[in-house]
Amino acid sequence: MAEKSIHQEYQKLILALVVILGILGAFLVYVSIPLLSSRTVILATQPVDPFDLIRGQYITIGYEIGSIPVIAGAEIGDQVYVLLQEDSNGTSRYQFASLEKPSKDDLFIRGNVQSVYQDTMSVEYGIEQYFFERNARLDARNMEVKVKLSDAGSARIVELLHDGKPIQIQYEKKTLTS
Repeated sequence: MAEKSIHQEYQKLILALVVILGILGAFLVYVSIPLLSSRTVILATQPVDPFDLIRGQYITIGYEIGSIPVIAGAEIGDQVYVLLQEDSNGTSRYQFASLEKPSKDDLFIRGNVQSVYQDTMSVEYGIEQYFFERNARLDARNMEVKVKLSDAGSARIVELLHDGKPIQIQYEKKTLTS
């Protein structure tokens, strides 16, 4: 009888581990979907904020498509779809925006309206912060960002570019006396 009870406890433990690993696996797949996508775009940025040492080692990136013309009926918190058009340099730029999801054939990014002011609205896409290792220096002037887009329009940063080339992050060697 005790042997059967131990066997049941092992089964419950294994089931719990399988459920936990399944949830973890599903989460990893969900956040990786844009990286598995075949659509890669390059987005132009606006001036970049400096580091914030209180919150950690990252930069805040402002995108040209972060400030777009107002869509009729758009309110704060609404989900918007910004259709992109590639220019002659290969940089994807604002074409127009819609509250309706475009077809899968269109090149678009999904964002959320953060503010509406007169004829302009501010949109965030979830790619406004880029984290990197401590003791790193990053030249963020004239930067572009290579982004992967899922079919639903969600985005993930792939790499940072300067004049079309990957930006090299320089790491400072820190010592106890520096």
